[in-house]
Amino acid sequence: VSQKCNELPNLIIYSLLPISSPRTPSLKRIGPHNIEILSILMGSLLGDASMERDGKGTRVCFYQERSHGEYLLWLHRTLYSLGYCKPEVPKLTIRKSQGDELRYIYRLRSYTYSSWNWVYDSFYIIKGDKRIKKVPKCIEEYLTPLALAVWIMDDGCLIKNRGIKISTNSFTLEEVKYLSSIISKKYGINTSFVKTGAINQYEIYFPKKTLSTLIEIIKPHIHPSMYYKLGNKS
Repeated sequence: VSQKCNELPNLIIYSLLPISSPRTPSLKRIGPHNIEILSILMGSLLGDASMERDGKGTRVCFYQERSHGEYLLWLHRTLYSLGYCKPEVPKLTIRKSQGDELRYIYRLRSYTYSSWNWVYDSFYIIKGDKRIKKVPKCIEEYLTPLALAVWIMDDGCLIKNRGIKISTNSFTLEEVKYLSSIISKKYGINTSFVKTGAINQYEIYFPKKTLSTLIEIIKPHIHPSMYYKLGNKS
């Protein structure tokens, strides 16, 4: 199925084909891809989630530190209830980071769908032997309140007595400006972008005066374990 990023009516697909069985070939998993799952995908991919493509189909991979385990398990329950992953609960695994420091990680992978290839193509470009994540041009259509909430749960951080920032370090300045403009256009929230201190890395910043509006929009979708990111307005 060939799908373009700006063809929204063609992306919310309903089908009688089984999608919740791991034995169903990826080419036959064509839906349903309703706005709920697309919002979770888009919000997560703006954050730390990634996609894997095997030639026939694409799956999404979620990773969270142990401290955010409740959030990852909520993602699992949500995906499973919608038929997008196995019922087995993700287990805590141990990884070594730089300096041989041990990291405790929860990992969740969805089923593979050929009808998610367009999402992969929207988020990634290949330069030589490197794969670079980009901001899709169609992200405005999918930056729903749920997607914004997932993005903030994934990559948001409360700045005490100031506001909330979202880590957008991997995106270019032009992409960060584009995301900021979408938030302003869709939700009437004026954000700014600030340097992180690293070369060519920026973050989106929600000033303190905008938090009441932001929280009103996203709180219905925020998992309780992430209320701390909303500060004393939770």
